[in-house]
Amino acid sequence: MCLLSLCLAGSLTSFYVKADYALGCGDPAYHAYSADRFAYFDSNNRKLLIETLRDYERSVSNNAHVYRVISDLSRHLKYSAQIDDVDLVNKKINRLLDYADALSTDQHVAGYVLDSFSSETHAIGVARAWVAYRSGNKHKAFAELLTSIDVADSAMLSSFGPDFELVRQLYKDGHVEPVLEYLRKTEQFWKGKRADGLRYIWREMIKANCKVQFESLDANKALELGLSVIDLNKDYGVGW
Repeated sequence: MCLLSLCLAGSLTSFYVKADYALGCGDPAYHAYSADRFAYFDSNNRKLLIETLRDYERSVSNNAHVYRVISDLSRHLKYSAQIDDVDLVNKKINRLLDYADALSTDQHVAGYVLDSFSSETHAIGVARAWVAYRSGNKHKAFAELLTSIDVADSAMLSSFGPDFELVRQLYKDGHVEPVLEYLRKTEQFWKGKRADGLRYIWREMIKANCKVQFESLDANKALELGLSVIDLNKDYGVGW
């Protein structure tokens, strides 16, 4: 199977040639756009931090099924890991592990059959990576991040892809190699036109030393920057 970037390169007439940003990746207007996107992510994540905590606390107070409690805490952990004090994040990680340890054998089996608890395992791994990174241990952060996607048979991650919040921050801070390795490892489980298309766009933007948000809008921004990339929406029917 050929890599998407190589397969797509065979149709040179499909490359986009008109740049909306005259100075390309170095255009101040694009830098301003990127800063606005990061500000949006930060604001939205802080809002979701509050909302997901409320959902988790409601599940606990209503004596919801343990699967629901675990799921709600996992979603909350995604935002808590980026924002809360690291000691509090570690407590939430341990609480999530305690919920898992308290499951009966039958519950463990049922949960494994549903999705191998892969989403929850991924959430814990990414949270540990955030804690290490925010604590200044970059080597451990990179290792934890890559370990977080050592999952098997995950319907959720295979369909929607893994978490890219920390990847976005790492790339912004200049850590390119762990980002590229993360993208490479996602090929093992995140498949299909959309996944291949996004990885292709992100790699081309990285090659051009562009700022990247690691979101679907990057497919359009790569075109507007005048990069020699395929218009995936037009020529390959990849929906975003």
